[in-house]
Parts: sequence; structure tokens; C-alpha cells
Amino acid sequence: MTTFKDLGLSERTLAALEAKGFNAPTPIQERTIPLLIEGNIDIVGQAQTGTGKTAAFGLPIIECAQEKEKRVQALILTPTRELAIQVADEINSLKGQKNLRVLPVYGGQAIHMQFKALRRGVDVVVGTPGRIMDHLQRGTLHIDNLDFFVLDEADEMCNMGFVDDVREILASANTDRRTLLFSATMPREVMRIAKEFMGDYETIKVETQKQDIPLIRHIFHEMADSDRFEALCRVIDAHSGFYGLVFTRTRADADRVAERLNERGYPAEPIHGDLSQSRREDILNRFRRRRATILVATDVAARGIDVPDLTHVVNYALPQDPPTFVHRTGRTGRAGKEGIAITLIAPGEFRKLMYITKSTGTEITKQKLPRIQDVIYSKKSRMIARLEALIEDDGHDAYTSMARDLVDEKDPTDVVAALLRHTFGDELIESSYREIDTVTQATRGRADLVCALGRSQGMHPKAFVDFIAKTAQLKPWSIQHVRVQANRTTFTVPGAEAEKVIKRVYSREGNPLVTVGEPKKKPPYRRDFKKGGPPRGKRPFKKKSYKPKSD
Repeated sequence: MTTFKDLGLSERTLAALEAKGFNAPTPIQERTIPLLIEGNIDIVGQAQTGTGKTAAFGLPIIECAQEKEKRVQALILTPTRELAIQVADEINSLKGQKNLRVLPVYGGQAIHMQFKALRRGVDVVVGTPGRIMDHLQRGTLHIDNLDFFVLDEADEMCNMGFVDDVREILASANTDRRTLLFSATMPREVMRIAKEFMGDYETIKVETQKQDIPLIRHIFHEMADSDRFEALCRVIDAHSGFYGLVFTRTRADADRVAERLNERGYPAEPIHGDLSQSRREDILNRFRRRRATILVATDVAARGIDVPDLTHVVNYALPQDPPTFVHRTGRTGRAGKEGIAITLIAPGEFRKLMYITKSTGTEITKQKLPRIQDVIYSKKSRMIARLEALIEDDGHDAYTSMARDLVDEKDPTDVVAALLRHTFGDELIESSYREIDTVTQATRGRADLVCALGRSQGMHPKAFVDFIAKTAQLKPWSIQHVRVQANRTTFTVPGAEAEKVIKRVYSREGNPLVTVGEPKKKPPYRRDFKKGGPPRGKRPFKKKSYKPKSD
């Protein structure tokens, strides 16, 4: 097995790697690091996110950088603020005792703080294209004497519309630098940049290996839409050590879900585009330090967030497309640890989920939501563990005499039970939990309904569908099999929506207009009747008189 020492790294860097717990290089590191330390060649590296690309270019930069230089020796471009912070943090952790100054530079952060840091001197700058352009135009950043120019996640920069900025920044740098381009995919725009701004370069392509594939177990739970939040709480309660992302569709949903979680005592934070950069950084820091263990995020806001130890990803709302599903769920199950991706759906979303999983080749299993008894058992186990840790602690001496007095006067079991109830409230009492209706295959079927409005009231199929959709707040396409008659209309809706339609569609006088229709009955067959001649199979019975034949 190749070791970091075999790659030519110094003892000081090896000590830093050992302190971080890194034992062996990944494939991209094994192939890239020796080329950058020993040679003078440019590199185009293709490898998936999470395969160690940052260390692949960060370690050679650390090895080759000189201390106390009065110039920027390396510039690393990243597509997002979060990735800039992450890369800067990673390089700082890898440099060990080497005196290198690393500065993340991005929009949304107070620019005067960046001015001060650049004036004091910086060895490695990690930044987003927009803010780097800003500093170049102001003359506060000079990149005419670089040793390394790194494009990290080059395909994402192209996808986000930074191609022109990247070209201008590259053109501003000295030509004798070494250029390193790393990307998960290699679209035409990326290869054009490589051919235009890089000299003789070597392409290193690392295929995703079996151990690099996220170890994700996919589960989905089905419930009425009104029970979605309750289902989320049930999932969090039942999984010990839950530390994960909950994805919502909109910013308002993220705020609302996080607020409701906090009201129930869960340490949750929302993250979306409406937050200021300082607030965003504070939330991410709290999450990384596990002061908050649940991050409720929108898809756009979650870009660049990379926390390797996530135990769960929950799709509170289904993503819009299959690639987003893969992007969300791939944030767990990394670094050889198993992760769980849970998707919550209402009955009407079943087909969309099946389309997404089929398109992405995902094996997903339906499971029943954790029972109330399971949640209570899980909570009880965690409580016992916490109490045992407190008992081992020496910080309760001040309460010992009081405890003795209580035990002398009262039954010890009653004393402990009262303290537990006072501390944990109703968390172990079954009646404090609401039952969640189980959604079965049958409820995914359609319900036959009858509305007391027909042609006499001016209804025709389109007008009727529009009326029900607006009044009951349904999607028009979910209302089917519409048959308008003189004074009534029969129609069907998804089984889970029937109750909502019945409750919301009223007359002006406040009387319900919609009722459940009678199930259709098959016409009787001749064999059901004793009179007449011999049966003729299963043809419907027709009114016809039969006369016995005379002899």
C-alpha cells in the first residue's frame, strides 16, 4: 500500500497528516502529488467530489511554498463562498507548523477586512471569481508572481456563468506559473480553458472506485401531507445521534420547518439565500460544531456545504429532478461510513418518486414510520445514557445531602421518577404523541365522489374542474373521470385528497356539496337467476321472459 511518505512529502507535512488521522493517500492524491512536487508540469485532474482533491493540490502547494515571502504564491479559484472557506480551512489544517498565511476571499464578507489582510501579506488566496475580480480592479491583489494557479470545481464555475471572469483572471496572472485544473466532469468550456491558458499538461482521470461510492441506504415513508412534519419529528426521534440535512422546496418552508423544530426542542437552523453572509457563516459554524444538529436547507443554499460525518439526509419535499436527488442524498454516506437518505412523500407523489429513483438507478425501500413505542424506547435509551454519564460526573456533590433527605422521607423510585418527569416532561408518555395514519396502496387509488352541481347549475367539465381545483386547492390534473349530469356530477380524486374535497366544497348556505359515491356495481349475470333456461356464461342478464318448452 502506498503511503504519504512514499509520495515525497516532508516530515513536517507528514506529522500534520498524522495529526488529522490521514493514513493513506486517495487515488487522485497518489497520482497528483509526486508530479507536482518533483516536476514542473501543469495538471488537469478529473475526479468526483469527496475523493480528496483539495489535499491533492493543497499538499504540493504547502510543500513548495516559502515562508515569509512578500507575495501571493498561490491563487485557488472556487465557484462558491462555502467551498472557498472549506478549502482555506483544509489547507490551514494541512500546513501543520509551517508558517503560511491563507486567506479566503469572497463576496458578502466585509471587503475592508480583506484589504487589511492583503496589505499585511498573504501566501495563499482562496476566492470566488467575482470577489477576486473586484480586488484585481482595485489593485489590492497582485497575481503577477504566482507559483500555482488552481481552478477547483471548474465545471461548476462554467455552469454558474463565471467563464468570462475566469478567463480574465487567468490572463492577469504571470505566464510562468503552474496551472492546475480540477473538475468532476470535462465539458467543452473547461477543455477550452485548459488549451488556452495551460502549457503542456498531463491529464489525470480517476474513476470512481467502489470504496468511493457513498454507502447510502435509501428509505421512503408515505403519509398524508398534513402529517409530514409529524413524520419528520418521528424520524429524528427514532434515529439516535441524528446529524443531518433536511431539504425543503422554498426559503419560506426552510424557515417554517426550522422554527417548528426549535419549538419542539430540536436544535435546528435554516439556511437559504435570504440570509446575510455573516448569519450564514454563524449557522454553518454552529452546525459543524454540532451546537445545531439539524440544518434545514434549500437546494441552492446547500451548494458548497460539505460536512463528511452527516448521518442522515431527509427529503422533506421531493426534489424537482433526478440530478438534484442524487446531489442531496450524496451528502451522507461518505468516508466509508454508512448514511441514511429518507424521503417523505404524500400518496400523490409516489409516481414521481418512482420516476426519480428509476432514472438515477437508486434502490429505495418503503418502510413504515417508526411507531410511538419505538420513539419512546429510543428516547429512553438516550436518557439513560445521559443520566449514567451524569452519575459518573463529580459535579453533583452539592446535591448529595438533599438527595439523602428525600430518599429517607420518600420512596427512592418515586423521587427518581418525579425528577425524570420534571426534566424530560411528557417525552415518555404515549398519549402525548399523535398517531400518524398509515397510507397503504389502497389509499393511493382514486376515490369516487358526487357533487350536487350539474348542468342545471351551469356546470360543464372544464368549469367543474376549475371550481373543484380552486375551492379544494387541488391540482386540476388530479380531478379525473368527470361526468356532468343534470343536477349532479360524478368525479374521482386521489384517495388521500377525498376528505379535503368533502370538507372544503360547500354551498353558499354552508351545506356540503360533495359526498362519497357508491362503488360501481357489476350488472347481474344470468346464472344468478334460477328461472329461465341454462346460463350462457358471464354475459350480463337482459330482461327477457323464458317460457318452458312444451313436450
